Amino acid sequence: MTIAEIDERNATGSFHGLRVLDFSTTIAGPHCTRMLADMGAEVIKIEPAEGETMRIRPPVRNGSSSVFGTLNAGKKSIVLDLKSPEAVEIVRHVVKDADILVENFRPGVMRRLKLDYPSLHPFNPRLVYCSISGYGQTGPSAELPAYAPVIHAASGYDMAHLAYQPGRNRPDYCGIYHADVLTGVYAFGAISAALYQRQLNGRGQHI
Repeated sequence: MTIAEIDERNATGSFHGLRVLDFSTTIAGPHCTRMLADMGAEVIKIEPAEGETMRIRPPVRNGSSSVFGTLNAGKKSIVLDLKSPEAVEIVRHVVKDADILVENFRPGVMRRLKLDYPSLHPFNPRLVYCSISGYGQTGPSAELPAYAPVIHAASGYDMAHLAYQPGRNRPDYCGIYHADVLTGVYAFGAISAALYQRQLNGRGQHI
């Protein structure tokens, strides 16, 4: 639907000209970067040769996962073996022209790959680097698994939901991963705020 005197490009082109390096997988990170792409950013998804795990997530039609398509529409994709020195050099070269990097590996993985924020900051001090994890990058819980169902249980979300299921003594398994989707939205908001700060002070940051 078109509304008279409303230019939709004002909403969908706000991030035009920004380049995003997307190292994320599964739902939370890809949902965040999908929103960045929807706003006009150029999003480059980095995948291993076998492809990201969600490429085979059901439902699969004609060899393509509709879930993967939903989370990654509007993105470009390149294949890199991040364990190879050549791939690290390629990332260091490309990051010079990037505005945003999003990753949701376990804490410490990007450091071992020499692609963490301190390693890449010298190549681009204006880079906004977003790390998504369940319990933060440091602290006693940082290494714990943090899939959405785990967060639903640990946060009390499942028990709160149980209050609206009369007669049940345990909550239903939630087939919609609210924790992942909400995390992606929060990451999108944090990146937007960091971009505004960068506009003021000229510096990127690690979120």
